[in-house]
Amino acid sequence: MDYLSGGDLRYHICRYRKFNEEVTRFFVACLIAGLDYIHEKNIIHRDIKPENLVIESDGYLRLTDFGIARVWREDNA
Repeated sequence: MDYLSGGDLRYHICRYRKFNEEVTRFFVACLIAGLDYIHEKNIIHRDIKPENLVIESDGYLRLTDFGIARVWREDNA
């Protein structure tokens, strides 16, 4: 697993209390891009929360903790 030195989103929410609109849009765009990617691979995350969104050193969000994720298949829908 890669070391992500930016901390999780919950830490940053507690530290800064709120983000400006530009930062919020960037984080939402990162989350949507990540979810789009895993959904293309038929993976459902099922545990999205600030603690599972970790910030990389360059500021991008990375989705983590796939412990209860599930592979979507027609027979288990």
